[in-house]
Amino acid sequence: MTGRIAPCAAALVLLGAAALVPAVPTAEGPPPGYSGGFGEPTCVVCHVGNEVNAFDGRVTLEGLPPRYEPGAAYPLTVVLEAEGTAVAGFQITARHAVGTARGANAGRLEPAEPRVAVTDSAGVSYAHQSREGSVPGSGDRASWTVVWVAPAGGPVAFHVAANSGNADNSPLSDLVYTTEIVVPPGG
Repeated sequence: MTGRIAPCAAALVLLGAAALVPAVPTAEGPPPGYSGGFGEPTCVVCHVGNEVNAFDGRVTLEGLPPRYEPGAAYPLTVVLEAEGTAVAGFQITARHAVGTARGANAGRLEPAEPRVAVTDSAGVSYAHQSREGSVPGSGDRASWTVVWVAPAGGPVAFHVAANSGNADNSPLSDLVYTTEIVVPPGG
């Protein structure tokens, strides 16, 4: 059997004569490039079984101003709310929304707590949960804080993908939520 397999599900284990089991996703954070922005896929590539934004959960981004001031630092909180969240994760990017820099980093993302890490890939920064950050806060809610240092100008697109996992040690039946927010510069 040939075909393409998502990077985080690339390893398949053959058990017995015919049973295939997908690889278990990692709590250290998603691979870069799964924010859902600028043609990227989302966590649903690896966490299969439900459509994106299914059921009554949601992911939101708190702390963004209606217009940003160039060079200002903004603490942003990614909030995931979904019933049955036993483990959780996220990925966020801040990129130029238009022009010749479209899709390139817009400012800088920095961890604001040990539960968050930043990974750079192909010139784009991806903030995501660390292993410690995969444990939800309370009930069916998880949150993570990053600091965004705003760029010199231009509209900025934030793409967030978050995963509510059921902790069954498989990528099956987890819930993935996404959001996109564009913020113009002040002026």
